[in-house]
Order: sequence, then C-alpha cells, then structure tokens
Amino acid sequence: VEDMLKRSFAEFHAQKKLPEQQKLLILKLAQPTKTIECIKGEPAIEEYYEMYSDAEKYGSAISEQVMQSPAAQQFLSPGRVVVVKSTSDQDHLLGVVVKAPSANNKQYIVLVLKPNLPVTAQSSQASSNSQDKRNANFPDGYFMVPKAKRALEEDYCSSVTPRKGSGVINIKLPHCGAAAGVSYEVRGVDVTGFLCICNCKIKIDQARLLEDSSSVAYSRTVQQLLELKSDGNKYPPALDPKKDLKLKDMNLVEDYNKWTDLLEKMSKNKCHGCIKLEEHIKLAKEIKRHKEEVNALKFQMSDEALQQMPDFQGRIDVLKDIGCIDADLVVQIKGRVACEMNSGEELICTECLFENQLDDLEPEEAVALMSAFVFQQKNTSEPSLTPKLSQAKKRLYDTAIRLGELQAQFKVQINPEEYARDNLKFGLVEVVYEWAKGTPFADICELTDVPEGLIVRTIVRLDETCREFKNAAAIMGNSALYKKMEIASNAIKRDIVFAASLYITGV
Repeated sequence: VEDMLKRSFAEFHAQKKLPEQQKLLILKLAQPTKTIECIKGEPAIEEYYEMYSDAEKYGSAISEQVMQSPAAQQFLSPGRVVVVKSTSDQDHLLGVVVKAPSANNKQYIVLVLKPNLPVTAQSSQASSNSQDKRNANFPDGYFMVPKAKRALEEDYCSSVTPRKGSGVINIKLPHCGAAAGVSYEVRGVDVTGFLCICNCKIKIDQARLLEDSSSVAYSRTVQQLLELKSDGNKYPPALDPKKDLKLKDMNLVEDYNKWTDLLEKMSKNKCHGCIKLEEHIKLAKEIKRHKEEVNALKFQMSDEALQQMPDFQGRIDVLKDIGCIDADLVVQIKGRVACEMNSGEELICTECLFENQLDDLEPEEAVALMSAFVFQQKNTSEPSLTPKLSQAKKRLYDTAIRLGELQAQFKVQINPEEYARDNLKFGLVEVVYEWAKGTPFADICELTDVPEGLIVRTIVRLDETCREFKNAAAIMGNSALYKKMEIASNAIKRDIVFAASLYITGV
C-alpha cells in the first residue's frame, strides 16, 4: 500500500525532492558532532536544557496572560520595577515604570538598563546641551546651592520640592543615556512587552525624567535599580500570580505550578550556577537543532511523511477497532464479509449483518431496507413506512452515525452526519417494499416522485446486493439469512423490471 501511495499524484512533488533530501541528510550526518565538556566532570546539560526550554515556554505563556489581566495592570504604576522582554533570552532588561498609558500615549514609558550598550555621542551631546541650557536659565522654583555643597554638575540647580509634572513628554523616545557606568534607555512598552512585574518599587521623579531630562534624576533612578541587583540576583523577585495577582484561571495556575517546579528542579541541577552555563546552553541548543534537522529529514524520506498516510493509518485503526483485522493486520471473518460488499458502503453493510439487523425482518422488509445501500438520489419525497421498517431504518442510521464517529475519532476526515446521509438514502424503501409484495409497477410509481428509470435501475442493482449478502451469509455460516436473501431476490425479480431489453433481444 505504501508503494501505491508513493506513486500517487499527490506524492509527485515529495518524491521528486527525495534525491536532494538524501544528499542533504548525508551532509548533515557527515558534520562533526559537537560535544560539551563539563568542567565538573558530570555533564547534565542536556537535562538542564530540556528543563530550561520548558521553563521558557511556560514562562512566556504565563507572562502574556498575567500581563493582560486587570490585576496586573493595577500594579504597573510609576515606580514599579519590571523586567522587559529582550531579543536575547539570556538577558532580559531590568527597568522601572516611569509613566502609565494616557490618552495621548497608549504605551507605558519605561526606563530600562542596558549594560552592554554604549551611549552614542549624539545622546551624550544632547544631554550636555540640555544641561547647559538649564544652567544658563534658572527656572522658577530653583535656587543656587552653596559652592561647598556642590557635588555633581547638575546640582547647581536643585528643586526645592518634587514638583507635580504637567504630563508632557519633552524627550524623544527612545531616549538613550548613561549613568553610574551603565547605559539606559527610556522607551515605550506595550503591556505584552513585560516579562514580569517585580514585588518592589523605587522612588522616581517623573517630571525631571520626562520633562527636564535631568541627568541627576536619571542617575538616581539607575542607582536604585542597580542596588536591587547588588545581592547577586539578576532580577528582583516577581509578584506571585496566585497570591498577589489573585489569578483564578485553572489552566494558568496549573502552568504556573509546572513553571515553578521546573525552576526548582533547575536550581538543584549541577549545571545551575556554572560559569559556563550560558556557553553550554548555546551548544546544547545547536546540538538539539542539528538532531531535529536530521530527524526531520529522515521523517520526510520515510513512509510516515506521505500525505495520505495519516488517513490510511486511521482507516487501519478503524478496521482493527471493529474487528475486521487483528493487531497483526490479519483479515478476520468480519473482514472477509466486508470484502464481499461492493454495492453499498462496506462498513455499514458489514455491521448491519453482524448486528443481525435483518433477522427480525421479513424478506420483503429486509430487501426494502437494503435499498438504502444502492439508491443514489438525495432529494425525494418522504416515504411512508410501517412501524417495523421505521424502527429498522433508525437502527441502521444509528449504526452509520456510530461508524462515522469512530472514523472521526481515528482522525479520518469524515463528518458522521454527512457520512450517514451520503451512504444511506431511504427514498425508495416504501417502493421496494411494495414491489417485493407484488404491487404492480404502475402503482408503485405513484408512491414517489423518483423517475421510473431510476426505480428500475435501483431494483436491478438491489438484486446484485442480495447476491452479495447471500455470499456473506455463507461465509458467516448463517443459513437463515442465506435463505432470506434468496427469497428476497426472487421477490423483486419479476415483471417489467427484469424483462429482457428490446434493444438487446431484437424482438
């Protein structure tokens, strides 16, 4: 079957790329394997990297949901210490909220530390020019500090009291600078740009930061952020989503618990705190990516990558479930019976037989119900059925629905309702029932709006279905069903429906 699928039109492009993929796989396998040399002699970086990757995944999902919650946004007030997402997973940015969103600005204004980024000459010059201008023009509310008490150049001017800001932002974002030997940047950040909210706040002077661009204010803010890192932690502790933010979503809390468990396991791993951890994580990432690329190429070249393979495997699983084949794919009696069914849908016909749905019906009723397998027209007038036939019709339809649901369960692209409607059409059940009872052809034509030619064609095909059911009954060893199908076949094989064609006989 796999070879047939490979030769199908759907697999043409995939098979055309196969030689190229084989060459690429050989090149990948020929590449030298990178190894990680553990300085502690007990390498556990693979395990640590798996936990690290999972923690990153859970942490990202948690942070996105947490930051969008109303409780979290209440904590994002000026002075709140935060961690802002960075392009580097190893070095997110510590910062502080300077200004919350307003009508004019939809983003949070945040000052973040950028230890590895040098300050541009332009930013320094702009800061210096701004400083000189303020020193030359003393605004109201400022006074001269005695020379003996002057420390920084900016302290020539000092505010008597922190004044209330006007809300105007006089700096151009992003605004870069340096203080205390550390680069910083003032930028606009969306709520999704925060990685976490820390459990601490610092004092900031919003007016001097955003309106005056005071280097002293920036220096004090940066120093306060650096003090939070002085105890050796990269970031201050985050607010607890359950205790502090009062999150009650079960999935989010479950993810949070998994995340904290992973962080705890990582802290107990031998690699945690290693001086070469970052280097080894990069190597582990490259090694894993190489393995994934090799495995992906092998999969694309295998039978499992065939487009129709999932559907094929799903149908195999369905046949196993209903007992047509066993676990070793050996055909069972039920499967042999299904092979005899050519006129109608194999699974429905087989289940109908093995559930003995025809046993309590008379031959005329049985052949009338079987007409649903071969009749093709969708839209017909509603037949008038006896209570016994109505019950048999419902039972057969329920079987089709169950089989459709079973196939959908095994990922076969089938809608149970459509599957039942497409394979069972009960429009001629009443007509065939009356015909099997001996009603004249002219009278049965009055029972439906189906054209006469289609009625004849359906009854002729129904005779073939009776033969198939007889063969199935012989395989099953059901002599009663065999006789019933023989009687039903004889009942419909009469009169004008089975008369010899004038075109063929030449009479």
